[in-house]
Amino acid sequence: MKTEGRSSGRRNLNATVAKMHAVYGKRLKPEDYSALLSCTSVSDAADYLKRNTYFSRWLDGVDTENIHRGNLENILRRSLMENYFRIVGFEKLGGDEFYNYIIIKTEIDEILICILHAGTGDHITTLPIYMNKYTSFNLMDLAHVKSYDELLDLTAKTPYHDILKKYKPEVADGHIDYAACELSLRTYYSGRLVASLRKFGGETEKRLKSYLGTQIDTINIANAYRMIHFFNADQQTVKSRMIPVYLKIPERKMDELYSAQNDQEFLKTLAAGYYGREMAEQGIDMAEPDTALARLRFKQTKRAFSSARSAPECFFTFNSLAEVEVKNIIRIIEGIRYDLPAKEISELLIT
Repeated sequence: MKTEGRSSGRRNLNATVAKMHAVYGKRLKPEDYSALLSCTSVSDAADYLKRNTYFSRWLDGVDTENIHRGNLENILRRSLMENYFRIVGFEKLGGDEFYNYIIIKTEIDEILICILHAGTGDHITTLPIYMNKYTSFNLMDLAHVKSYDELLDLTAKTPYHDILKKYKPEVADGHIDYAACELSLRTYYSGRLVASLRKFGGETEKRLKSYLGTQIDTINIANAYRMIHFFNADQQTVKSRMIPVYLKIPERKMDELYSAQNDQEFLKTLAAGYYGREMAEQGIDMAEPDTALARLRFKQTKRAFSSARSAPECFFTFNSLAEVEVKNIIRIIEGIRYDLPAKEISELLIT
């Protein structure tokens, strides 16, 4: 009986992997991006997505002729979450800490948006209310938060409360160190995700840590470059704003980047390191480090998804690729809305 149970479990996980590959097979192709870039209005883009891509599932019944850019972007983001729920629900994986990482990330994103817009109501239309039954606090209540105290009350029974409490303003409507608060929340998320990988052990844990390490490193490097390029920030200031999680590149190597005296020295150090060598090998232009690092991460994630040997690896890389696709479409939509040339928009896409 035990042997049969293990075989059944393997079949279930194999079915989950197959399902993710089937969904990924419906992704947008280069010709779809070309068609979207040729659209002259948001309505045209929405109509193309509805008639020619797998996004028709979410646009069915939507009046694309009169759709607002914000509404279309919300539909696209919702497609990400619904795909996630379909996959998690397929084999009842939602009870596993690892598979809930997207819920945690969404909660943190919405808390941060609330801090920026509390009391204005500006974020209500973009709240993913459809996720309410999965979150640790009520998203509808979050939409009506008007003060930091109300935010603390709402999150009182969640892990976020103690983090948020540290950044409570000394007086009502006082200054909030948003950057420090965001860093603490993102660090909590990263630490919790790393901890959830331990149950897998072996090569699966090792590979997942490598994927996550690349994600954290490239975000840190891009942010560090911006701080040095635009604000001439010193090493201590730069490092204080980075997620302190080192899964791939050692801390001492990251410190070499953070200690750069200017952006040119930063780029020279980056070029000599692992990520610089990888970008050179892939033929990725480093002129815009933020975009270059995102492209490298995307290419590595594609390879990792194709060679994934377990459901957790497949799940993590699949969701990363799906998020990039939706962000690409949103970049195109925003570019069309603001009358940017197609060539200029295409240069922003991560492919």
